[in-house]
Amino acid sequence: MQETYSAGSSIVSQCTKCKISLDHTVVAMAGEVVAKVKCRTCGSTHKFRDPAAVKKPRVSRKKSTEPPASALWQACLAQARGKELVYAMTGRYRVGDILIHDKFGKGVVRKLAMNKCHVVFEDKERLMASAN
Repeated sequence: MQETYSAGSSIVSQCTKCKISLDHTVVAMAGEVVAKVKCRTCGSTHKFRDPAAVKKPRVSRKKSTEPPASALWQACLAQARGKELVYAMTGRYRVGDILIHDKFGKGVVRKLAMNKCHVVFEDKERLMASAN
């Protein structure tokens, strides 16, 4: 069953200023069709846009210029000069140390931060807790 609207009634529309579906007031009708609405949030007046018919904006993804994690992992592993240690959250690590993690496998410490270290594993780089 289709609802009938009249000027002054409430309707949900895609607001062109707020960019989301919000409550609007019908301002003008074209026969039985809602023509213009006024947003109750921002106060802008625009054509009625059915929220179900509005397409979501496409988001472009930038292609990564970084090498794949496995290539980076192999390069870091070849250059690693540190000790091979079993990972523990309370451990202190240096750049170049090789960590053995029970879930992620073998990794190499790339960067150090306050109480954290960036470790590259074969599948991806992860931020791990440490005592640094």
